[in-house]
Order: sequence, then C-alpha cells, then structure tokens
Amino acid sequence: MDELRRILDAAFPGEEARYFHPMSIGSAPEDADEGAALILSGVKTLASSPFWDYPDGKIPFVGALSVLLNGARRARAIVETTRVEIMPFEAISESMAQAYGEGERTADWWRREMGAFYRASAARHGAAFTDDTLLIWEWFAVVRRL
Repeated sequence: MDELRRILDAAFPGEEARYFHPMSIGSAPEDADEGAALILSGVKTLASSPFWDYPDGKIPFVGALSVLLNGARRARAIVETTRVEIMPFEAISESMAQAYGEGERTADWWRREMGAFYRASAARHGAAFTDDTLLIWEWFAVVRRL
C-alpha cells in the first residue's frame, strides 16, 4: 500500500483527500489484466460495484484518484472518477453497456453476465441480490499512465 501511496504522492502531491482505493477489475488475475487493458485503451470508462465491496462505507466520489492494478497487482495507471451514481442493477442502458466496455457491450449481455457475477458475489457475502439491488456506478478517465 505504501508503494501505491508513493505513486499518488508523486503524481498528485498535496491531494491526499482525493486518494482512493486501488482499482482492479473482476475477481481473478486474468480479469484484472483484461480490465486494465480495456481501461488503458479507452474502451472501458464505467465500472459498477455493490455496496458490500465497501464495508467501511467509503464509496467512490467525483475527483477520486485510484491506482489501476493489473492481474499481477502492478500499477498501470492513475484513474480519476468523473461521475458516480447510485442506481439499481436493472438501470443498465445501452450507452452504459458500451461505456462498461466488456463482453458484447450490450445491455442484454451485461444483465446476463454481470447478473451471474453479482448473484455469486452476493451469495459469498451473505447478501440478497435482485434487479432492484443498488449498485455504485463509477465513470472514470485515465489521467496518468504508469
């Protein structure tokens, strides 16, 4: 964690209030590698997370700076959160699915694949998951490649 803090300090000195948790996509190293590549190429500019991913209650916020990690937990970039909305799982639109940047980049694909992902994640956390489950939708941009 100290290394990630040093990365943020070097790039954005004096902006500690904006430092946020590292960003890593998915739950397996290969997912994180693919997610990092999609973000670095500009294809992926939106992510979603359930509240159980933030047990301390600190969720992403506009202006937050996060170190993007690949599957080997190596820093690849610094991303800045540009927009955050709390909306139910079912709120996915075609434009959001495009910005999500994964799979077929359609709302149908997202509902099917991410629905399965979130149902499994909810079960591991002892949480319920329905189409009405609120998610944290986070739009972001790469501000520094590492």
